[in-house]
Amino acid sequence: MKNIIIGTAGHVDHGKTTLIKALSGIDTDRLIEEKKRGITIELGFAHIPNDAGYNIGVIDVPGHEKFIKHMLAGIGGIDFVLFVVAADEGIMPQTREHFEILSSLGIDDGIIAVTKTDMVDDEWLEMLLEEVEDYFKGSFLEGKPVIPVSAATGEGISELKAEIIAKCDRENKRREEKELFRLPVDRVFTMQGFGTVVTGTLMDGNVRTGDDIIIYPAGRKAKVRGIQTYGKDTDLAVAGQRTAINLSGVSKEDIDRGDIVAYPDAVTVTNMIDAELSIFSSTDRVVLNNSRVHLYCGSDEVLCKVILLDRDALSAGETAYAQLRLEEPAAVRRGDRFIIRFYSPIITVGGGRIIDALPVKHKRNKPEILAGMDVLSHGSISDIIYAKACEWRFTRQKDLARELGLLDNEMAAAAEAAIAAGTLVVLPDDTIVSDSRYGRLKEDTENIINDYHSHNPLADGIPRQELLSRMKERWFTGDDKLVQAVLKSLLSQGFVEDRGKSIAVSGFSIEYTEEQKALKDRIQAMYSGAGIEMIKNDDVFALYKDSRIVRAILEDLESEGTIYKVNPSYYISSKAWDQAVAAARSFDSEFTLAEYRDRLGTSRKYASEFLPAMDKAGITVFSGETRRVVK
Repeated sequence: MKNIIIGTAGHVDHGKTTLIKALSGIDTDRLIEEKKRGITIELGFAHIPNDAGYNIGVIDVPGHEKFIKHMLAGIGGIDFVLFVVAADEGIMPQTREHFEILSSLGIDDGIIAVTKTDMVDDEWLEMLLEEVEDYFKGSFLEGKPVIPVSAATGEGISELKAEIIAKCDRENKRREEKELFRLPVDRVFTMQGFGTVVTGTLMDGNVRTGDDIIIYPAGRKAKVRGIQTYGKDTDLAVAGQRTAINLSGVSKEDIDRGDIVAYPDAVTVTNMIDAELSIFSSTDRVVLNNSRVHLYCGSDEVLCKVILLDRDALSAGETAYAQLRLEEPAAVRRGDRFIIRFYSPIITVGGGRIIDALPVKHKRNKPEILAGMDVLSHGSISDIIYAKACEWRFTRQKDLARELGLLDNEMAAAAEAAIAAGTLVVLPDDTIVSDSRYGRLKEDTENIINDYHSHNPLADGIPRQELLSRMKERWFTGDDKLVQAVLKSLLSQGFVEDRGKSIAVSGFSIEYTEEQKALKDRIQAMYSGAGIEMIKNDDVFALYKDSRIVRAILEDLESEGTIYKVNPSYYISSKAWDQAVAAARSFDSEFTLAEYRDRLGTSRKYASEFLPAMDKAGITVFSGETRRVVK
């Protein structure tokens, strides 16, 4: 069954609510104040019964200028508009404001209902119909059905209903995949015996009874206890339905209009968005750089500052790229439409489209920034992924998929194509970087290693942990998994090599001076000549004025396999170590320290150093008085 949401629009007292009652039999004015004043104050909801097999939901919005923010909370999620113009008054201020709001929100279809025809004569009506058609020329409503109606007499109601049903036979632009589920909350209340209930237009995805959901931007967890669509209980609600969800695990006070009920990571919580911003052509207001405005997106309203990226002012009819810096977090998705109103006086002046839901902070008047905005606004998904992969901030594939409103398989397909083309690299932790960014990571890593060598000229590489620490510092990240993934990638490519405890650029070798070569030969000869009689490190360090050089030679000899580090105080030649190990392995049963000393033919002093080192290496196991060899 196809699900369609219609929204009303038009000036106050032009008969929107009365028309909806004539179409649906439902009075959408539910508040006492609305009945008393005879105007719509809050959003109203109805559904139009039909035999065509459609679920047709209707959102009735306030027409009064004082309640524009209520209108904005409900109008963004509609499929098409039922635009109402009263025959006795024609085009009025809120007619114009509502129309410009709809245009900015990307609404692309609708029907024009000219109401109260019983209050005018035929000549006046004919003139009014011409006025209406002229007003909507060049807009998305040009050429759309214009139906004269009277809710009082019933004239034209059946024709209007037929046009609505015909209009429902349209392409479904909503996505119903479960992972994309989100519902902007436009009402929240408590029902006795049920608890907390939220209502809204289900924008994308689907939700089932029993599902675990998140309330954004706060991140509160809740469970779906029950679902209603169009007043009927159901276990499943899908995109395009007016939906009421009974939630457990949260109270009414935990949720506000403007919150988003969604699956984990289905939306992006942000304090900053990049946007393509347009100012209404009819306004006499100018938006200056750094202006404070009200931002309306979905059912949410937040204050923000407008940072114009290529100019100091944005005038009527103009469009520009802007960064909107929010005063409190909002839950959005790339591609969402929004409206802005001045902070004071609160006048609707424009709107636009989110092109980046999680941008970095931009400097103004930078050609490269503006070029990047062009990509985000008009580029393909592959272009956008590449642009995000070039940023200094690291992003994992799964996170970027959610940010762009993509499914994981859609993201993977786009990434695979870019990898095949050589423009994208995916690290082992799923982080994506562009080819140019990956080149800079390689260069940074090489510079870190070279800097270490400049201070440690005879080291065969930089200690692994020190390299990882410096990588985090260089890239301003505390993400251990990320730097380990970069290193793993560079190792797999053969750009760097693992030398045990250290990492070196592939092909690196220590270059000794003649004096240092002679010292190395002398130290090697000392260990060869000593056999199993160990030499204290202090005695070796005493051979040369610079202990760093001696330490580097010892580490080099160890990495070459010439000497073996028994413990922090002693090295011996590798041949002597093999001899010591062979002596331990010659025992068929448990043995004591004294028995090992005699078998090796050395002193108790050296034997007591060898055996703990073998325990540590897993060659032997100590059990209090004796040891045994690990088979």
